[in-house]
Amino acid sequence: MFLIVAWITYPPLHAQINVSNQLNTIPENFSQYADFYIKDVTSHQGFAYLNSFSTTGRVLGQWELDFSLKLGSGLSQELFAPEFGENFQLTGGMPTLFGTEEPGKLYFQFLDEETGVPIVNPFSGEIIGFGLPLFPGLGTSLGFSPAVMPVLSLGIGYGTEISFGILPGAIKLVTNTIASDFSINKDITTTFGIRHDVFYWLPALHDRKFNLSLGVQYNFLNLGASIGPDLIGNIDQPSSDKFEVAYNLTGLTYKSSSMGFEAILTKKFGFLDLSLFSSYNQIHYQVNSIGGVEVKVAKSFYSNIASGYDTYSFNELIKVDQKVNKFIFGLAMQFNLGRFNIDLKAAPFSGHYYALGLGFQMLKEK
Repeated sequence: MFLIVAWITYPPLHAQINVSNQLNTIPENFSQYADFYIKDVTSHQGFAYLNSFSTTGRVLGQWELDFSLKLGSGLSQELFAPEFGENFQLTGGMPTLFGTEEPGKLYFQFLDEETGVPIVNPFSGEIIGFGLPLFPGLGTSLGFSPAVMPVLSLGIGYGTEISFGILPGAIKLVTNTIASDFSINKDITTTFGIRHDVFYWLPALHDRKFNLSLGVQYNFLNLGASIGPDLIGNIDQPSSDKFEVAYNLTGLTYKSSSMGFEAILTKKFGFLDLSLFSSYNQIHYQVNSIGGVEVKVAKSFYSNIASGYDTYSFNELIKVDQKVNKFIFGLAMQFNLGRFNIDLKAAPFSGHYYALGLGFQMLKEK
């Protein structure tokens, strides 16, 4: 995924360089870029799953069973700007996964620690370092995080309902059409929740077709991907024997867990349930690379008398661990057509979340 290009390396003899300290900033800075690149989808994926679960405050009666297919998505036009360390310089555009920017480059450059300025080749004037090419976005200019989940819900009585959903292999099916040298080898999404209609205990409101459900949902997504050499391309080896750069990135892992707390206030009008909802969501996601890069630096690069090479291996080139909290509110509608129902849900002013649900009530209370 990540290509490293090194340039000619002949620093001035007076330059003061702590090679180890400077090179060891690579994983932290490149992880910031990786987080920036996928933040649109990761910051919305969790609450897209969580908020697809329920579209009405009415809960199933005791031992009623409902099967539904939930479709949802969070949308984003936010721009996240990472702050890179002093050793890095961005040239060209900074794309995101969904962005339209042409790919630029993130250059690692050695600094003279006395002056704080980049070290240059005295013969060519080029900055001494190597570049990390960035990747173009999909060109949508809009971040979206689709969530698809078959959900089974059961009423257990006393105004309480439990739900469970699991979907293995869906992301693998989609990504197989995107890149021939990128394959998902682990793909499973699970979601479950429980909610209670507090108006069940208030007959004056319940009998007038008012419902207020309070619920909690949890979602977990676990992905593993293998990356082949054709997706990355060949490494342009340094033209100077002062550096050697080797690539051994073979895969990525992605995990996210999301917890949501939701309140839905509903009034039933014939076959239509019209609802207002609010939801607080906590999303925790992690991205880690399998393998990374190895840089060998000639000791003569920073010492006039030393010989041999120092080796720096970055097997955790990408290590992202982030948490996102979101509060959304909006409107939901459920059309009840006998055993079938059609659900619509939207939060256009607080997170841009939208959902569609298709349900079938398999067991219905008599």
